Amino acid sequence: MTSPGELERSDRRPRRNQILALSGGGYRGLYTAAFLERCEAHYGRTCREQFGLIAGTSIGALLAAGLACGVKASVLTAKMQEHGPKIFSRRPRRLPRRFFHSAPFDSRAVQAAITDVLTEEVAQTPLSRISTPLLITAVRATTWTPAIFRSRGLAGKEASNTTLQDAILASAAAPTFFPLWRIGQEDYADGGLIANAPDIAALIAALRDLSFARTSTYMLSIGTAGSRAGLPHSANVPSPGVLQWFFTRHLIQMTMGAQEAMAIGHARDLLASRYLRVDGSPTDAQARVIKDLDRADRKATQALLGLAEASFVEHRGRANGLDDCFA
Repeated sequence: MTSPGELERSDRRPRRNQILALSGGGYRGLYTAAFLERCEAHYGRTCREQFGLIAGTSIGALLAAGLACGVKASVLTAKMQEHGPKIFSRRPRRLPRRFFHSAPFDSRAVQAAITDVLTEEVAQTPLSRISTPLLITAVRATTWTPAIFRSRGLAGKEASNTTLQDAILASAAAPTFFPLWRIGQEDYADGGLIANAPDIAALIAALRDLSFARTSTYMLSIGTAGSRAGLPHSANVPSPGVLQWFFTRHLIQMTMGAQEAMAIGHARDLLASRYLRVDGSPTDAQARVIKDLDRADRKATQALLGLAEASFVEHRGRANGLDDCFA
């Protein structure tokens, strides 16, 4: 782990222009961390060394920040298992207060995880002092506009002065899960509302800010094994009513899933074979265990770790696959 004054990129450079894009998904981000752990261990390369830009949304923002600051994926995997149950521990509240005046989860637990992963000193470092190209997505809830936090290594003099901790907490402020996060005079919400897969935001930034040529740009995009979290398909299941949409979070999660799928499709259209999307394919049993992004128990952990291993085996050795990303 490097100190803020040493947050310079390694002398080693990847042999091609590569982007690493990490999706949001709550505790399911354990899948992402574990998959990258297997990649780093197998190929003997760190993500910081291999990718010219690292981008993340929500839990992907924390993972991206850690990787950009030199934290190994194995450490991220261990820290997720340690802090996940604490982050998603529900606070005892009386029903009216809980539903109308407060979020079910506390941002302070996320703050503790950020500090543990990055150290307090690094967590308080402005992105304008970080030379590794890093992008984090969020939404300005005050104005309903996108917020894209960029490091000095990505945006130069136009880099964000926001601290890493604030950028991550803004990106992870998922509606119906966590409260909005305030930075200065503005409130922020989860970047998953606009870019749960930050692929297009990252690609545009790479082309514009880093002068990557599209025809020589490659992207590794990693999901959180949540592809089967949609509504059940059955003639016997009625269409959700207003209250069911609101209280079961279906509307927000469907919105995130739909725009994630659109971003993946656009990125694939633009990059063709230079785009690799990795996401877990859970069985019915696994899908039931990990469908909710706030489930952080032993069964969810085992399912996510198993899916990460299966994905690594699936994509290793394929043409235009992991071997090329980490060569």
